[in-house]
Amino acid sequence: MKQLFIVAAIALFASCSNHIIPSTTPIVNTEIKNENNQTILVGKGSIQVLQTQPYKEWYDKNFNAYTIDTATINQLQKINSNITMEIFLGTWCGDSKREVPRMLKVLQAANFDTSKVHLIFVDNSTPTYKQSPQHEERNKFIHHVPTFIVYENNKELNRIVESPTVSLEKDLQLIVNNKKYTPNYTALLQWQKQKGVNTKMSEEALQQLATELKPICKHTGEFNALGYVRMAQKKYNQALNIFKLNTYLYPTSAGTFDSLAEAYYTIGNKELAKTNYEKVLAINPKDENAKKMLEKLK
Repeated sequence: MKQLFIVAAIALFASCSNHIIPSTTPIVNTEIKNENNQTILVGKGSIQVLQTQPYKEWYDKNFNAYTIDTATINQLQKINSNITMEIFLGTWCGDSKREVPRMLKVLQAANFDTSKVHLIFVDNSTPTYKQSPQHEERNKFIHHVPTFIVYENNKELNRIVESPTVSLEKDLQLIVNNKKYTPNYTALLQWQKQKGVNTKMSEEALQQLATELKPICKHTGEFNALGYVRMAQKKYNQALNIFKLNTYLYPTSAGTFDSLAEAYYTIGNKELAKTNYEKVLAINPKDENAKKMLEKLK
């Protein structure tokens, strides 16, 4: 593990609220090799570290290519001085590479004090998926990155998840003005409100939930991402509920059954892993991973 440079810890945020508050860990700018031998950043980092290689190339490209909505920027220049932002991102993630440079360009154009922007880099290795070494993501429901969490007086106002619903400028304008704003992945927000997600849910309950959530689901990756986050956190009951729910949401997708099979294999339930890899092949007879895993399970 390589530390590029260390900046003094930021001041602690004081709050007696139960609302999500910004993290208080120091800026470290830590580089590691992930399980794919790719150099990535993890933990709290500075904006300046994105001007070092190998990050500078994609950062500068997307920063320079983005055209600012000047009309909305004029309104954003009135952002309350008590506003801060926490950005969870991955230097391995295409969405982060695209949206984070754009957001920083928007904030600079709005004359926002970027010392109030805090970057949290997360890993993409299986055991630490979308986690930071200091776990600033804990209890913040981080499932897709980038996630831009906007705070006022250290309490979360709202967040932009993965990409804006209209544009970064217009989405941010709604949030800082306390207007109604719904981020991407509303089905996950509904899931978060369900009771019993940490215990084994019945097939009937999951089927019913799938019927209710299907109209607002975006794609198979919506719940799949959360499932892998929960697996990495060793919240196995919740992960299995999520992966099973996804098979009901997308019963013709080989990928949803592959993820469920992988989860069963990880926790040591070889019979159910085998059953679900067989379902993968029933949908896609050419799936090489399923064939390989079934041979291994023999």
